Amino acid sequence: MVVQLLAFHITDYAQQFLGLAAAFALFTRRKALRDIGRGVFSFGLVLQGLAMIEGSSVPIADSPITNAIMQALSQSPLVLVLLGILLAAVFVSSIAAIGIVMALAAGGALPLEAALAVTVGANIGTTLMPLVTALNRGSVVGRRLGFIYVGTRLAGGVLALALLNPLAVLLTRLLPNPSTQVALAHLGFNLILAIVFVPIANPLADFVTRLLPEPEAEKKLSSRYLDPNALTLPSVALGQAMREILRIADLAVEMLQLSILAFEDGAKDLPKQIGVLDDQLDDLETAIKHYLIQLNDELLTEEQSLRKLTLLHMSTELEAIGDIVDRQLMRLARRKRRKQIAFSQQEWKNIVTYHREVLGLLQQTLTGLAAQDLTIAEEVLSQRQWLNEIKREIYLGHLQQISSGDPVSLNASSIHLEMFNAMSRIVSHTFSIACAVQGQL
Repeated sequence: MVVQLLAFHITDYAQQFLGLAAAFALFTRRKALRDIGRGVFSFGLVLQGLAMIEGSSVPIADSPITNAIMQALSQSPLVLVLLGILLAAVFVSSIAAIGIVMALAAGGALPLEAALAVTVGANIGTTLMPLVTALNRGSVVGRRLGFIYVGTRLAGGVLALALLNPLAVLLTRLLPNPSTQVALAHLGFNLILAIVFVPIANPLADFVTRLLPEPEAEKKLSSRYLDPNALTLPSVALGQAMREILRIADLAVEMLQLSILAFEDGAKDLPKQIGVLDDQLDDLETAIKHYLIQLNDELLTEEQSLRKLTLLHMSTELEAIGDIVDRQLMRLARRKRRKQIAFSQQEWKNIVTYHREVLGLLQQTLTGLAAQDLTIAEEVLSQRQWLNEIKREIYLGHLQQISSGDPVSLNASSIHLEMFNAMSRIVSHTFSIACAVQGQL
């Protein structure tokens, strides 16, 4: 649609857009109007940039050398397509590339068929940067979308090249202005792609999903020990569920270990990795619950019924720990990176210290769980007051630093305090597991 605006010479009003937007942003007190002003100002800058490109293209279009080159290239549509791809890649925008094509066509330097070929190339070239981004940093879904984006444009480009001559004849009959003809061709190309491919979006998605399956690390983690045939033997079934809970415990420990690294520079992929681990933990926890509720209570002894409740309780607590790491700590890590927040040396030292204590407590608790060692569970519970004192000392020290007027980033302070609250909740769930090991629900 922006290309259509270019055809109507909206770039002639770029400076008026900038002036109007500046007035909105500077002279109004209403936030909504200021936001509108900023948006219009940004659009005005885009128009101004396109106007500069369009203006600088006029001398090129008027040059006899350009005219001779373009007339020669007009006999090689594939070369013109490659030129369009190159222009779109250089400008990282098909709009800028097509703006140049429109200027060349309007100046007579580019025949209509050649202009259409370059336009097709620009529409293909605009897919390169999203594809490179998806391949380098994207998820498997992003890579699939990148290939679909390139594939659909390539398919449309091949068809358009085959019909260049009829298209040029049709556009010449419809519109007299060459730049308007190019703009209409660009709009029609994209509309036809949408009309053709939107109805087959689901089959296309299925095809690309088969072509690019999920990596093993992102696949759903299935239970290993939950044997349905053991449900008639309660003691065996409870033992199988316990073995699966220990797998959940390993996932929870791994997530907590990685969580502190997500707050360091250069660790932007860790939240995604932890999200995958949390999904696996949730899958196992759901499988354990489904397995245990299938046990016939009439076949269970009183001790086995208590054991069943204990296992359900422990799996729920471990799942809650995973959720805290994924939904709270990783949310804070993303916020820290997004806002480019840096902790002071003392803040980071306090966070690392408390995280180390929480991680050690969880590992000790799960050791007691695996060994069913009541002594270890008792040692864990005896640390409750000591850990509360550590948190209280760090918490009050941080508040005193803020109240004393020391230079402290309020954004960093907010994340700092929220991290301690989240880790404190993990401590509470850990103590709850230790109590369950002792048989206290």
